[in-house]
Amino acid sequence: MKAKLSRIPRSLQTMTRLACADNTGARIVEIVSVDGFHGVRRRQPRLGLGDLATVTVKKGTSDMRRKLEKAVVIRQKKEFRRPDGLRVAFEDNAVVIVNPNGEPKGTEIKGPVAREVAERFPKVGSLATIIV
Repeated sequence: MKAKLSRIPRSLQTMTRLACADNTGARIVEIVSVDGFHGVRRRQPRLGLGDLATVTVKKGTSDMRRKLEKAVVIRQKKEFRRPDGLRVAFEDNAVVIVNPNGEPKGTEIKGPVAREVAERFPKVGSLATIIV
């Protein structure tokens, strides 16, 4: 996993519900915790584009529901600025469920994936149909 090149605002926090953009059987997931978050007392853990989180499946197939999974944020509504000055924002917040090694569990990803995520997680980038 590579480092992020641009400063991405951390606009998602715990208990946020997101769409799952892959074909693993999960539809809606809820963020439980943020991996690698070293915070301050009483500060809510937050995450942004390209961050890894532990999520629980709220809507989906019966074998996926109520299980803890690892997921990577591939889209966020809050706009962010790239080093070349371009500002990028997506229509929704979405994640892809991955295994502990950072490889996606599904075989296809619906919708666009941010270039920062594709650089950081190459396997996710290879499954994406559109990289923005």
